[in-house]
Amino acid sequence: MLIVLIMVVLIFCGASVFFFCKANYCACTQAGQCDNPVNRYWLGAMLNAVVSLIFCCTALHVELGTLLWLVLMGSCFLGAFISAQANQKRQCIKAKREDDLLTNEIS
Repeated sequence: MLIVLIMVVLIFCGASVFFFCKANYCACTQAGQCDNPVNRYWLGAMLNAVVSLIFCCTALHVELGTLLWLVLMGSCFLGAFISAQANQKRQCIKAKREDDLLTNEIS
């Protein structure tokens, strides 16, 4: 039962980080349309974080559950950050290749 609860917590932590990243992306690309705090992405991020904290505290009691929740949320955010960095690097390399092709065609 404990392992199932922790797996559920991990799923909700991942969903919370996903919605948080979507909310930040939306706020950066569509300024004024979805940067309010009542947006569905912000609500999804906060709701999933609270549900994961509740399940974590239920599984391991308050102190250890909170520590585990912090570790899981930190791990999910770190994974999202590393993924974003790798994706940005991949896009820069792809754009550089396209620029090289364009400059070679002209000359």
